[in-house]
Order: sequence, then structure tokens, then C-alpha cells
Amino acid sequence: MKSKDLFITPTGDAIITDAGWEKISFEETCKFFSPEEIRDWYASYWEGADISDLFAEFDVDVDLDDEGAVEKFLETYDWTPKEINVVVAKAVYKNHAWARVLIISTPELEEYCFQNYEMEAIRLGVQMRKHLDLDIPVINDSLNAVRHLYGEYSNIGWQPRKYVGKAHSLKMSQATKIYNEQSWEAEWSEEWQQQE
Repeated sequence: MKSKDLFITPTGDAIITDAGWEKISFEETCKFFSPEEIRDWYASYWEGADISDLFAEFDVDVDLDDEGAVEKFLETYDWTPKEINVVVAKAVYKNHAWARVLIISTPELEEYCFQNYEMEAIRLGVQMRKHLDLDIPVINDSLNAVRHLYGEYSNIGWQPRKYVGKAHSLKMSQATKIYNEQSWEAEWSEEWQQQE
């Protein structure tokens, strides 16, 4: 479909959705992922990376030419990051602001996946619309995400980034409802199954 067919004229009465990143503490991240998941992800994130980058990030003084010292450091290093970047789907309508933590951020993969995260933001907006029992558009700034879901959901559309600013700038601390994967599935999986 052409972009003009998916464009919804701004009226100020729509659920605004977007996906983005937020850096949160390890403790906060543990509300969404197990500590083991986080540590495993963090350790795998550094696999294959330039080890000098790891040392620089944590201001560690290890002689890179001393393989024994490097190995000892990696074996004894506490793979508990202080902060973690997560990918968040967001939906906003008036005083309702929902966020759904999707994954731990892996920058080199996200360029290929980001349309999927925008689709999850649209789905979050669709669920908000059902919850509020409204008949208003759900908009997103990813034309491809809207195009992909257009036949699945009614009254969804595209607007440029400047019109999704409320969702784009939403921080998890401002959200009125925050989902992790378990709470999302517990609340909505039955409804998703009924739609299929």
C-alpha cells in the first residue's frame, strides 16, 4: 500500500505509539528478566568484542598481552552490569501511558528487527484502545510496521515522527501500566487466541 493510503490526518484524538530504548538499572531490569538471563546476555554481548573495549568501559587495568591475567579476569569478572538498555514499546492516550519491555538491547541486531518492535507498540496501542473501549485511530511513525499490520487491525495508521512525540518521549517511570512478557501474556494471551 502507498504511504498516502496509510496516513491518518492528525486530529489530536488518537492513541500514539512508538518503540524506543531506555537505560535502566540492573535492579529495575530484574523486574522484567531474571538475573541469570541478564548476566548471560551481558557475557555473550562481550564475546567476540574487542576485550580492550570491556576494560576501557569498566576502567580495569589488565595487561592485554598477559593471556593468563586476561583469562583470570574474564573467569572471575562479575557479569552484572550497572545499567542495561532495554527496548520498550509505548502507547499513550491522554492520561494513559503504557509501556511494554520487549528485550534487552543488542544494538547490532536491532536495525534489522526494529520494525517488529514498532509492530509490538501498535499492538500495545490496539490493546489500550480495547481496554478503554474507544473507537479512535492507533498511530505509529513506522510506515512499514503499519503496512504489515494494516489488514490485521482496523483503524491503524501512520504519521511522521513529530506527531508521535508523546510516546517517543515516554519514560517507564511515567507509565501508568508497565508490562513484562509474563504479565502481557497473562492479561492478553487469551484474547489473542480468540482473534486467531
